[in-house]
Amino acid sequence: MNQNRLSRLATGAVVGFLWGTILLLVEWLVGAATLLRAVLDATTRILPVGLFGRILGRAENAAKPLAVVGTLALFALIAALMTLVLRGRARIWLLGALAVVLWSSAAWIAYEYGGTLSTVLVVATGSTFFLVSGLAIVSAETQPSSQTRRRLLHIFLGVGAVLGLVAAGRLLTRLGARSRAPRAVDERGLSPAITPLADFYVVSKNVADPEVDPARWRLRVSGRVRRPLELDLAALRSRPAVRMISTLECISNDVWGPYISTGEWIGLRLRDLLLEAEPVDPLVDVVLRAADDYSDSIPFSVALDPAVLLAYGLNGESLPREHGFPLRLVVPGIYGMKNVKWITEIELVDFDYLGYWQQRGWSDSAIVQIHSRIDTPRGGSVLTLGQEVLIGGIAFAGTRGIQRVEVSVDGGATWQSAELESPLSPYSWVRWWSAWRPNREGRARLVVRAWDGDGRLQEERERPPLPDGATGWHRITVEVRA
Repeated sequence: MNQNRLSRLATGAVVGFLWGTILLLVEWLVGAATLLRAVLDATTRILPVGLFGRILGRAENAAKPLAVVGTLALFALIAALMTLVLRGRARIWLLGALAVVLWSSAAWIAYEYGGTLSTVLVVATGSTFFLVSGLAIVSAETQPSSQTRRRLLHIFLGVGAVLGLVAAGRLLTRLGARSRAPRAVDERGLSPAITPLADFYVVSKNVADPEVDPARWRLRVSGRVRRPLELDLAALRSRPAVRMISTLECISNDVWGPYISTGEWIGLRLRDLLLEAEPVDPLVDVVLRAADDYSDSIPFSVALDPAVLLAYGLNGESLPREHGFPLRLVVPGIYGMKNVKWITEIELVDFDYLGYWQQRGWSDSAIVQIHSRIDTPRGGSVLTLGQEVLIGGIAFAGTRGIQRVEVSVDGGATWQSAELESPLSPYSWVRWWSAWRPNREGRARLVVRAWDGDGRLQEERERPPLPDGATGWHRITVEVRA
């Protein structure tokens, strides 16, 4: 490949990467949908659910940043191929048209969702980049002999690439930190009965979560109802408040994973709102739509359960943005993906509605599996021979509760019953513990298993989280020394 073609490929790749970075900035700063989000959504549709699950399991917090990096690389590749395949004025016109479309879309999104400052930022940076790069490309194409213009193009694109890498790197680092799951522990090494708000796990499909203006926000109740409703946040909060302690777990959580938390939710019963709207038979599902274009559903029969809340508060505070402000669904006993955040509309329908993740092959019922986890000691810990140690953790089986927990210190050859703390509610996890005095040096394999309230034993076979939730017994190895 000659130097001219390599130069064109490099030019296209840099331009494509910078276009993608500008879209990433718009997503992050404004929180509005762009082509970047569309590509990410399409990717989750195309990937088989098993492969997607393995990627999530291996990448964990890095999964979303890696997906964004892949999308930026795709933009760079497409733009590079365009500059290679197309020639002369065709390339100029195509690159110009693409620049105008992307720039104008970014400017409109900034104006619509981000206000004056965001609009000025997008217009200024986009105009500067596209005007200078466009003039440089046109000059290089129409006057190939002009070495000065070619140098101008290369210098400009080189500087742009460096600035783009810095901006993208900082945003990707913050993006990875957003899907957080720090594991808070008490003085004994156990998870607190109520998870502090700062340690409550956060998972989202978004590059940037929506920032909803509470003054403009409205909740609509529509579909198969006689009395459609439209309520603002003040109207919802003026109704009798209900408090409920409930554990929430992400479906992508492994049996040893941190994506599970317990909080005290405050809100109103979903059934009260639905009955006020006077539902019309036949009914199958209640569909919940969100400000980030996410949607999911629960059966109408489940929605009538008094324990199902529309929550606007968590742990005594107003619902934080990352947890769904101003309103989210809380349904005890089902995985977090169906507990829709940033709700804007509730629709009653007469068919089985498949939500965002169900369209991608994930569980529709999403009933939580029996889950038990060892929090203390941690895997790899060094314990002292003959010194008593506390083995403890949490167990959870949704609305079925936990009947029994057993611990083994010899890899499952023998078992002993653990002590259970009374749960804070029928919908919360149970903390458990057992005392152990190691009497033999060397490695020891600790295992935990649980029975739910229906008397069913936790499945021993290890299975990845998707599509129905992880199964398996949690096992850790510790070292005992004199």
